[in-house]
Amino acid sequence: MIKRLSQRLITTALCAGLLVFAGYAEGEEGNIRIAILPCTDVVMTFKKFHALSTYLQEETGFDIRLVVPSTFAEFERAIKNEEIDFTLQDPHTYLRLADLHNKGALVRALNPDGGASQHGVVVARRDGNIKKLEDLRGKTVMFGPKLSAAKWIAAKESFRETGIDIDNDLRAYSYGGGCEDIAFNVYLKAVDAGVVCDHFFEEHSEDRNELGMDPKQLIVIGRTKAVPTRVFTARKELSNSIVNRINRALLDLDKKNPEHAKILYPAELGGFQKAKDKDYDKIRSLIGANR
Repeated sequence: MIKRLSQRLITTALCAGLLVFAGYAEGEEGNIRIAILPCTDVVMTFKKFHALSTYLQEETGFDIRLVVPSTFAEFERAIKNEEIDFTLQDPHTYLRLADLHNKGALVRALNPDGGASQHGVVVARRDGNIKKLEDLRGKTVMFGPKLSAAKWIAAKESFRETGIDIDNDLRAYSYGGGCEDIAFNVYLKAVDAGVVCDHFFEEHSEDRNELGMDPKQLIVIGRTKAVPTRVFTARKELSNSIVNRINRALLDLDKKNPEHAKILYPAELGGFQKAKDKDYDKIRSLIGANR
């Protein structure tokens, strides 16, 4: 089963690689490039957001191209070179490049429950001796990627508040990809604990079944601090008419609409809502960012 899964992902990855390349190509008028900063791998990101990009293309008439930068440095370069028009990213990465975005046209993504905050949860094996965060001293932990506010920024702060210095008190720590990858490493005992999204157990049953993972063997031993959900931004130089058309299409999505639910559910979203730059002051203080 794992072999078949790997073969399918390799095939998908090859296709996705072409899409990443196409997304950075010089586009003619009418092409809109939307970058998704992934908290999972590139292939899974394309799969999750394909329905949303199709919807935006149909609603706006623009040729929508998804771009998935593999690193923050690549993303920063593309933003500065105006190779990206919009981006969906976690709040701490937005703050690092806030001056390059149109701060008056922010739209925040809602979590699957319709809220404007997100958490991570720390999971461990049920049959082990780890029952709370304090038990992780001398253990190994897999965090999410550094592009994830909940699975890295908030998690690191939560460990600190518990009295655990991840550099000195853990035996080792690493950065995983998607929640499936992190949870599977815990399940296989490759690491002692991992940080996943708080809605992981409710929304990833298909992936768990495909991997042969029994979620009942995992328990939640801690919850990270709340941080704002991801923010959808437009580059500063983009015309207001384009920004308004894209944002209106996003704001019109309603998870109670069965057709819209088919778009939002794969992307683990509950919809979109207007936002202001000051909504991210909380995470500014958390990471020590300046306005």
